[in-house]
Amino acid sequence: MKNSNLFLFRVFWCVMSFIFVTAIHVHGQPAGTTNFYGNIKTYNLAALWHADHLRLLSLKENEPFPEPYGILGKNCQRFYIHYTSVVKDPANPYRYQVQGKTRVGNQVRPFTGTITVTQAGIYKPGSQYAPDTYKGYKRGKLICRVTLNESGSTPQSGVIDGELTADFCINAQNQLFYDTLDFGIDGYQNNQFMGTWTAHGSKASQKLQYGDFNLNDSAFGDVDGINVPPQYEKYGWQSFVNSKAWDGKPISKTAVAEEKRQWWK
Repeated sequence: MKNSNLFLFRVFWCVMSFIFVTAIHVHGQPAGTTNFYGNIKTYNLAALWHADHLRLLSLKENEPFPEPYGILGKNCQRFYIHYTSVVKDPANPYRYQVQGKTRVGNQVRPFTGTITVTQAGIYKPGSQYAPDTYKGYKRGKLICRVTLNESGSTPQSGVIDGELTADFCINAQNQLFYDTLDFGIDGYQNNQFMGTWTAHGSKASQKLQYGDFNLNDSAFGDVDGINVPPQYEKYGWQSFVNSKAWDGKPISKTAVAEEKRQWWK
């Protein structure tokens, strides 16, 4: 009987140790930063993903809030996502209840889901990401778990699951902003998601990547922003390519209008 109790105790201890170690890892901080996880819950992060405009802090002006660029599956089909609502969960200060729509081709699908902060950190002074040239600012990074469920039960809708990395900064008045301190530099990006899209009723997943302004670590990433490889243009990217021509021709004007169209309405 004593041996049995000892065995159960050891099993219990191993399980609790695993949970403890896992919690430390999950609720830690990104590499190169000091832990800010306990602090981040005091801020409302909703404006990192949904806002009326984007404040360019270094230029002291506003511009439209970015619409993410996305690539889905082996053919890098263009993937669109737009959040219509992001609300901090009153029951969990690390979780945000989100609503919005996704689009692939002409298929527009509503979704609901959550963005949950799992790690948060502030870059150490002297690091390459510390905002040395912007007095009074601190710069940080979030790692979040994203789970979104598109409405419907057809193969055209599914579940999005993965990890989102977001950059933020905090001014001397302790206000948190979408990090635009380096806006316009080569390779500028934010809100980079890596994960999968899985159709309802299927076990097979497709790779999904999306992000603001750029898709670094992909064939589309470029120092000047998105650059579409020619072999993928036919998979939903033609209007984007045509809109970059800037030649004033009707095809370019039509493409620019399409890129600006609020397809989620």
